[in-house]
Amino acid sequence: MRNSGNGGNGNKGSSGSGNGNGSNGNGSNGKKKNAPAKLSPQQIAVVVGLLTNVLEVNSILLDKDQNIEIVLTGSIRRKTKADRIAEELGDVSVADLLDAFVRKNT
Repeated sequence: MRNSGNGGNGNKGSSGSGNGNGSNGNGSNGKKKNAPAKLSPQQIAVVVGLLTNVLEVNSILLDKDQNIEIVLTGSIRRKTKADRIAEELGDVSVADLLDAFVRKNT
């Protein structure tokens, strides 16, 4: 039985819903499943760094030849309590900070 109109993907009797690679995804066609991609230690480190927010994307560069370069930045140094407080203070001047300490101690 032939099924015309299946997009020409080589699956006879297919309903046309698939991933387009010629298999129906259930492994019943007698072909071996592809082995999972093997990641290098560097690739694993990048994935872990992105997932744990240690690394963040700084920029994405695309040149005229459609080569892409993704620049990641981050630090493996853990933030101290003082680092977190400094981030919260943001644009408070040093003079205002010192005045607050002096008022606190009097």
